[in-house]
Amino acid sequence: MSAHQIHADHLTNARTPGRGEWSSVLELIPPAFNLIPLRSMARQGVKLISNAANTRRFSAVLTNTQIDLRAARVPIIVTEHQGAPQVSSAANLTLPQRRWLGQLALELYFAQLFRSDTAIVDLGPSRLGVDVAGDVVWCPRPLYLQWDQQFLQALRDLYAGFFLGDRDRFRRGVSNLGLGSSGTLLLRHLGDGNQRSVRFSITNLRVTLGEISALRSAEDARLHGNFVALGFYLTSLHELLESLDLRFDVRSAFMRTYREG
Repeated sequence: MSAHQIHADHLTNARTPGRGEWSSVLELIPPAFNLIPLRSMARQGVKLISNAANTRRFSAVLTNTQIDLRAARVPIIVTEHQGAPQVSSAANLTLPQRRWLGQLALELYFAQLFRSDTAIVDLGPSRLGVDVAGDVVWCPRPLYLQWDQQFLQALRDLYAGFFLGDRDRFRRGVSNLGLGSSGTLLLRHLGDGNQRSVRFSITNLRVTLGEISALRSAEDARLHGNFVALGFYLTSLHELLESLDLRFDVRSAFMRTYREG
């Protein structure tokens, strides 16, 4: 067993979400972690765990996130995960509710990236849903972090460059994230040609990450420790959207929430 896998096991056995709910994340860990220097990965893991234990700070993060979502006009109610209202599973939602929930999940994803330097990365189906009153409610567990500023700017450049048609900015984002020659793979995954009708799949995400990992490993690349949290963020989003079993307009979600930082 590699040192990276040993640390991955230690991280997932700590006081973080249960192994059952995060099984798809765990399957993504080996290829992702192999590209992250052990020291960086350890720092990121310790930070996530220490954040989860700081309930007072998490309460402040929830409050600030609600403020940011209101400013972005994303009608999601943010609440503590303990004692949170029951949300309906995708199977019990009407088609309009599923479409609405999926679009708001995408807006939430982008709003956090472009309106704050902190993100709560738990978007799973059991945490983001529709309550009995018909409101979209988000009751995430305390999985959050403050992004490294250079990493966040590169991530913003990647998305903004893609959706705004700025090729130079997209390439700069890819390069500064350490993703090098994998730009073509990212374009394919983001929905090059039609981002208004995208169906999300954990399997497709896993394939793309595996291909990027293989390509960058051959090029002896190293990735930033923030990719650990980004992996959680992307995977939980894909889990939710796949469970809704619809195509979603990713471009409109980006454009509704985008703000130049």
